[in-house]
Formats: sequence, C-alpha cells, structure tokens
Amino acid sequence: MNPSDAEHCDERSERVGARRAAGFILPLTLWMIAIIGLLAASLNIWVANTVANSQALAQSTALELAQSNVRNELVYLMGTRPTSYRGLEVGVNMKFANVNDFNSVLAGPADSGRYLKLDARPYISESAPNIVVSVQDGSGLLNLNAVTPPNMRRALSNFDVPEADATRLIDSLMDYVDDDDFTRLAGAERTQYTRIGLLPPANGIMVSPMQAQRALGWDKMNSFWEADLKAPFLTTCQTGGFNPNNAPVPVLMANIRELTPAKADRVIAYRSEKPFRNIREFAAAADLLVNDEPFFYSFVPGPCMVVDLIDKVSGQHSRFSLTLEPTSDKRPWRVDYAVRIPSEYNSALDRLDPEAIFPAPESVDLPPGADGTKAKSQ
Repeated sequence: MNPSDAEHCDERSERVGARRAAGFILPLTLWMIAIIGLLAASLNIWVANTVANSQALAQSTALELAQSNVRNELVYLMGTRPTSYRGLEVGVNMKFANVNDFNSVLAGPADSGRYLKLDARPYISESAPNIVVSVQDGSGLLNLNAVTPPNMRRALSNFDVPEADATRLIDSLMDYVDDDDFTRLAGAERTQYTRIGLLPPANGIMVSPMQAQRALGWDKMNSFWEADLKAPFLTTCQTGGFNPNNAPVPVLMANIRELTPAKADRVIAYRSEKPFRNIREFAAAADLLVNDEPFFYSFVPGPCMVVDLIDKVSGQHSRFSLTLEPTSDKRPWRVDYAVRIPSEYNSALDRLDPEAIFPAPESVDLPPGADGTKAKSQ
C-alpha cells in the first residue's frame, strides 16, 4: 500500500468513527434530557405536595387554635356569669331573685337582658365567625352512669328495640357499670367477657358515652349511637338531676313516664317561649301529674356541658364534655372527654340562625339589643 492509499484509509476510518460517535451521543443526550425532565416533574410534584401539606397543616392548626379559643371563652363565661332557668345569663341588667320567694331563688336570676340557651342550639362565634358553637346542658341528657332500668327501657323503645333485647341490653349495661361481680339474669360480668375474648367490664363510672359500646350487645345499636352523633342525647356527666328545660324529646320521653310524643312537642313549644321555673309549671305544660322524686328535677343548668364545635368551611366537627369545678383546689374546670364527629353529622348547620351570636368575653357586658339576644356596640 502506497502512502496516499494509507492516508485515504485513515481519513475514511476517522469519518466512520465520527459517525459512530455521533450516533452514540445523540441517544445519550436524549436520555439525559428525558431523565432531567422526569426529575424536574418529580420535583414539581414534591414541591406541590409539600405546599399542599403545609397549607393543610396551617389550616388545621388555625382551626385548632380557634376551637381552643372558643373553649376558653366558654369556660370564662360559665365561670363568671350566672345560670338561671333560662340558660346562661350574659346581659348587664341583672334582676336578682326575690329572697322571700323560694321558687324564685331556686330559679336563679330572673332576667339579665340577654342569655344563651343551653339546649344544643347552634350559635356563631363572635371571635371566630367560621366556628359554630352549641352547648348542651348535661343535666338535660340521658346519663348512662345513673339511668334507671325503666328510663332506659323507654329510651330503647324509641328505637323500636324488642322487649327481650331491651332487657338483655339493660342488664348488660347495669353489670358493666356496677362495682360487683354478680351477674344479672340477662347480663354479663368478667367471666362472660373473658370467655368470648372481650375486655372485662369497667365496674365503675364511665368517662364517655362511647365507652358503653363495650358493654355486651351495645356495639350493635347503630341507630342509637348515630342519633347521639347527630345531636347529643347521652352523657356520662358526674352530676345528678334532670333539667326538662334543656332536654331533647327522646330524653324527655325516657325520663318522664306517660309523656307522649304530642305532649313532648307541647313541652318544647311552651319552654321555647317561657322556660320552666319549677315542677308545677312543667306538669301544667305537659298535662301530667308528675309523681317522680321531686329532687330528681333541676330547672337550672348543671356544672357539666356537652359542647360541639363545627367549622363551617372545612366541616370539621369536635365534641367535648366540660365540667366546672369551682370548689376544686387543683383546677377550676376539666374536659372529661373529647372526640371528633364525622362531618356527615353536621345537621346543626341546617338549624343555624345568622343572628344567634355566641359572644366574645369583651362584648359580654355590652347592652343588649331590642330583642335581648344580640349585643350592640356602644
């Protein structure tokens, strides 16, 4: 091979090598661009998710803060304002009871010009307008720690529970809370629970109504528990007495013998205009001869309240039981339990009156409006 041929061969080899290199670099470049694009897309998704999570966390934190503030406002109002047969008095024109009238003294202040009803009526928080507050007097609910078998039987009859099943459920509940190991005829104690692999009964006071679902058979009472989620009618408040002024219809019918649905509706209509001050007024409205223990009835709210807080925007719903302990040397109040309620049970929003305001502490002492229900700025 002469030198010229060798040069031509080298040139052809260089051109072939260059073409091969170009053919390799192009796919590599495309792959690198694709990988960089995937990384960029993944980074965008991660950033978007992080921002969304941060916003959700911020909203949740703001909501919890607002609910905490409303709870503290409620504690303040309950601790500094008197209660009466009407509810929680928050007005300034306090008319104290006639000390010579025993019934008036028991009923508390006659009128302050403004009051909050404690019958689970929804109010819009003045300090947090997105929060709806409803306060239910615990003495107007069915107390699972103190309910008697006849009263519980009437309560179960509202849910069409057969007589035989009602007897079994009542005996089971009574055995669950009593402090002995003696089994009622249709009840169950530690032995029966252990045999079927369930936790033994509490044999003591229950902290929350949901705890009763651990009593044998009570976890199957779906309609019973759903009714309490929609609007509280059960409690485990460690207080006594029954307040007909703040009791919903199912509790009125459970706690008062011979009270028919028609008479219960009449009671609700009467007390919406004029709350009861004593048993005589209640018996007249119910058209009944009330023979129950007179000290069973209390027409002034007790120290225990079941409070619902609902966020109108997010639908988040929480419920807690609040008990005042003004004579305690450790704490003036306590939260007995707190739970989250599914948003499908936010029916209180359907009954919301935009003029019903839950006042902030700084506006409690403002003069009432013409209707006596809403504060007006001076």
